[in-house]
Amino acid sequence: MDFKQKFEPKGNRIIHGAGQEFPGDFKDYWNVVEACKPLLYMTYIGMNLSIDDWFNKVENEIKEFPNVLPKIVLSMTVEIHGPQTHYEQNVAEGKYDGAIDSFCKGCKELEIPIYVRLGFEFNGLAWNGYLPEAYVKAWKYVVDRIKKNDVNNVAMVWCYAPDGEKNYMDYYPGDNYVDWWGIDIFSPKHLRDEFTEKFIQDAVKHKKPVMIGESTPRYIGTLKGQESWDKWFKQFFRWIEQHPVVKAFCYINWDWSKHENWKDWGDSRISQNEIVKRNYLEEMRKSKYIHNLPTNEFL
Repeated sequence: MDFKQKFEPKGNRIIHGAGQEFPGDFKDYWNVVEACKPLLYMTYIGMNLSIDDWFNKVENEIKEFPNVLPKIVLSMTVEIHGPQTHYEQNVAEGKYDGAIDSFCKGCKELEIPIYVRLGFEFNGLAWNGYLPEAYVKAWKYVVDRIKKNDVNNVAMVWCYAPDGEKNYMDYYPGDNYVDWWGIDIFSPKHLRDEFTEKFIQDAVKHKKPVMIGESTPRYIGTLKGQESWDKWFKQFFRWIEQHPVVKAFCYINWDWSKHENWKDWGDSRISQNEIVKRNYLEEMRKSKYIHNLPTNEFL
């Protein structure tokens, strides 16, 4: 299934990515997957923070992990502080032009393909707080400014959360402003959810490849070996197989128990269980996955 969208791999192939803490758990993942190194890595920045300093960090990360491409969350809220911290309306009104221009400058200087999840989990009203009308205006404003800055190495990923509001098309900026559709999947129930399926089928109708922007075995983890594999991983990879519109996935290789906000999510590190590791590597060795390669070898 090919839509010829920006930085979409040709054929029924799937870009392999991971995250989300550098070097820490990303390095752990990088080592445990042996020859199947991830191509994408997950990194996060808010428009209210120092974009320039952050890009310096990104440049160092790319040097440490050759050929990796950034999958950037550019946020318009402060998620951990609650939904009242969203500021997409201010973005749409031009109050963050300096941050957007700094972001554009940093992207251009990297000179590699970059996937940007602007205001990810847009429908997470309970945690991100984004409102549909303001969100659409902000998205269009940012994309227009990216074009004005003549940035050509960025693909825009519009990212949905199955745990969020179901009126996702109210948040849609339009086909001319979006390159990929994205979805974050953390639970077996997300794979069976009727709105997940509807979202995927709508992506096909709009001729957009789908990126699983974040995935992790929430409340399951990896420590129970075969049980963990059967409850999450087996179902997850089967679901990907059944939906050829999915052209990229990113796995969060984290011990969630170390983070207060998500301490009951479990340990999702592949390295922590030999059964999970063996099965995961067997899956990653399938020819459909695109691992760490120079850009000209997969686009």
